[in-house]
Amino acid sequence: MSSRAQEYLLPELLGLAASLLPIAANADAATQFVFVGCPIYRDTNAGRKSGCWLVTDEASGIRYDVSQSRTKPQRGHEILVEGRLASSSSVEAEKGTPCGGVTLAPVVVSVLDSLCPSYSVPAENYPGRRFRVDPRFVLQPADVPEALPAPPFGPRSWHIEFAFESDFLQYQYSEVLLDEIGRYVRASPVRLIEVTGYAVTTPRLVSGHRLAEQPELARTRADMVALALERLGASPSILKVRTRENPARLAGDDELSEPSRRRVDIRLTY
Repeated sequence: MSSRAQEYLLPELLGLAASLLPIAANADAATQFVFVGCPIYRDTNAGRKSGCWLVTDEASGIRYDVSQSRTKPQRGHEILVEGRLASSSSVEAEKGTPCGGVTLAPVVVSVLDSLCPSYSVPAENYPGRRFRVDPRFVLQPADVPEALPAPPFGPRSWHIEFAFESDFLQYQYSEVLLDEIGRYVRASPVRLIEVTGYAVTTPRLVSGHRLAEQPELARTRADMVALALERLGASPSILKVRTRENPARLAGDDELSEPSRRRVDIRLTY
């Protein structure tokens, strides 16, 4: 079947996709799905920002819903998808497949330079998701009094993840983490701020694409974070910036293996 026929979501293909959903649903919830595909935007009508992003893994033929990624795909560009199946409780809460694909959550989407056809499709009776603000990643308005952390203070660490081949500090996600670090810097007698940038330079083959980051990306990521911390009140005299390649993955239950390696670590020492 041609890629053009697949992308138009004919009724026959919708039936096929529905028959494939149980295959993905039976996968281990800890299984991480990694592939490259061409995104489709579904224009659902559940209000602003309710549109869905879908992408098919050509190796399995399964269409996935990647709408819950922190960063969004770009039509006309292939995307690297890294994610896990949504928990059974969240799937039940959504009452099925609101976008017409197997939901990945958590999921990270990285826009690649490689081009592909640009597609969008109508709602086709899929409701989509109403836009909701995640309270974990919302900055307080400027007129709300700043809540500074209270002593005692001890060493603290944070990490900020990046999309593949990107040094972009992601809107809301990165801002909230940097704001928290800035509040500790302003409220406590920090002696040293270590900013360590990482790049994953060892190549891996994903869906026929050889993916590897450039070594210098580790430095640009670290510099972006260090500059942001300076703007938030950190003195350059206590900032120590360094870089490393190919770090180990983070061990948190919510972490995805490869995205957790593309990061900057920030550590405060007193």
